[in-house]
Amino acid sequence: MKLTPPCSISLEPRGEKRPSAGQAPPSLVFVGALAALIGLAVVPARAAEVSCLGCHEEQQKLFVASAHAQAGLSCPDCHGGDPRVASESAHNVPGFKRPDTKQEIAESCARCHSDVRRMNPYGLPTDQLERYKTSKHGEQLFGHGDQKVATCTDCHGVHDILKVRAPQSRTHPTHIPQTCGRCHSDAKLMSQYQLPADGVAKYLTSYHAQLLLEKGDLSAPTCITCHGNHGAVPPGAKEVGQVCGKCHGRQRELFEQSPHAQAATTGTFSECVSCHGHHAIQKATADLFAQSCIRCHAQEPKSLARRDVIATLIHNVQGAYEHATARVKEATLLGLATEDQQVLLQEAKTQLTQLEALQHTLLPEQMQPVATRAEGIVKAVIAGIDGQERNEQWKHWALAGCWGFMLAMAVIFWLKRRELGQKEKP
Repeated sequence: MKLTPPCSISLEPRGEKRPSAGQAPPSLVFVGALAALIGLAVVPARAAEVSCLGCHEEQQKLFVASAHAQAGLSCPDCHGGDPRVASESAHNVPGFKRPDTKQEIAESCARCHSDVRRMNPYGLPTDQLERYKTSKHGEQLFGHGDQKVATCTDCHGVHDILKVRAPQSRTHPTHIPQTCGRCHSDAKLMSQYQLPADGVAKYLTSYHAQLLLEKGDLSAPTCITCHGNHGAVPPGAKEVGQVCGKCHGRQRELFEQSPHAQAATTGTFSECVSCHGHHAIQKATADLFAQSCIRCHAQEPKSLARRDVIATLIHNVQGAYEHATARVKEATLLGLATEDQQVLLQEAKTQLTQLEALQHTLLPEQMQPVATRAEGIVKAVIAGIDGQERNEQWKHWALAGCWGFMLAMAVIFWLKRRELGQKEKP
């Protein structure tokens, strides 16, 4: 029996003729009808895009790369309207939403962002509207109808909203100062609320901004780290320590042991701000004592004497540590084995960090033992480097002696050979 190859099996029923030229085969007619039925199911989504595109092409360009577009949302999800109509009459239906006030914008966003089932897949909180209502922005908006305050779209954008972790997002850490500054650097707007307009400009000069914008440290504090985001409330004088303590917990714990702690409870001293300032915070150095203490204690010799003791302790340890670091680096470049000294340097750095934190106690008696340990470790580092350098010197002298001995022997052999050569002459 002769078998027909699989590739030549005929799908035509017996007795039927092939379709003539220009006539579609029955199988293609069936596939086309099926595609048409499937197409009817997706017409609304396509029509929504096409009908909106007719008038709102610019918005569509912004929307296409947004987080909402990536999540599969389209225009009617926020605005409603009739997606089947490709004209302005698409707006003339019940449920069409064009938020006219900032309250409506916040409530419109909250329809999804307060829905636990919708937000769970994205790991997003659902209490942001309620938090917003507790903020200064929300109180002004919902309590007084103030349309100049910031709401969702002022910070996140409108059609071009991106995920927070996207580098181009308005709410990415590196863009937070710029986002907040759009309102809070507007002197005319801030004057209406009796607020300063230089907060962002000061922040950009701070050590925090240096860490964030120059060193790329995304964990560095921004506006929202201290003031909050949706529930933004400026910290009061008594709350500043709690805010700073979120990052500087050890320093705040030690501050509670200081003479300043009692003054802070009575409101005559602001825990961190009195010495460090707020928006324009600079990296703390020993020089801070000379600038800060004098503001309150200019006429108090005992307080200034304590300041000098603390500053001297820190300055001496810092100087010794920097000297030891330079010695280890130099020795490493010379090819010496400095692994042990590098480990000791890390321990010295740890002690120095503890010493700098302990200054918040303003108690030299607590700082002295740490300073003594740090100086002892630094001395061990220097001693180790000195010992290795002495060994290298001895090696050099020993090598020089060997070369001298070999040179002397060579000269002696040469002289002896010359003497023998002269004796052999007739």
